[in-house]
Formats: sequence, C-alpha cells, structure tokens
Amino acid sequence: MKKFTITTATVGILAATAVGLAGAAAAAPLGGSNAADTVNTLKAQGFSVQLNGTANVPLSRCTATGVNGLPDAHKAGQIETQSTTVYVDISCPDNV
Repeated sequence: MKKFTITTATVGILAATAVGLAGAAAAAPLGGSNAADTVNTLKAQGFSVQLNGTANVPLSRCTATGVNGLPDAHKAGQIETQSTTVYVDISCPDNV
C-alpha cells in the first residue's frame, strides 16, 4: 500500500508540473505569429522591444519568426521584465 501511495503522489506531481510548464510556454510569444501582436504582448508585459528585420509595410502585415532575449525566469513563468530588451525577428512581404 505504501508503494501505491508513493507512485500515485509521483504521478500527481508530474502531471502538475506538465500543466505548469504548458502555461509558461503560452505566456511567451512564439515565432510564426503576427508581428504587431507579438510586439504589443511583449510591451504589455513590460519588455522593451527591438525589431530584427526591415518593415517596409505595416507591422501588422509582418510575421514574427522568433523572439530572442527572454530571461530564463520569464520562460519558466516567473516574469522579471524591468529594463529587459527582447528582440523580435520579423519577416515582411516585399510588396506594399
């Protein structure tokens, strides 16, 4: 019975950890999304944002291909954003 209790507790802890990590991943903007939305989300979280790429069209027509410089604490769900600059890689269409 003691072995069953330990196994059940271990499974519960692992499940809770998986749910917590999924929430942290959702909090960080990922590449492939609308560049303007990504920039606005990061700014709302207190980050200073710099763009890597050239936007010859409105940023809303561009795609964020990556986000660099997020602190490890942010990736783990413990947000520390004061005076942190993050870099958003963007790809924009050539035509206007």
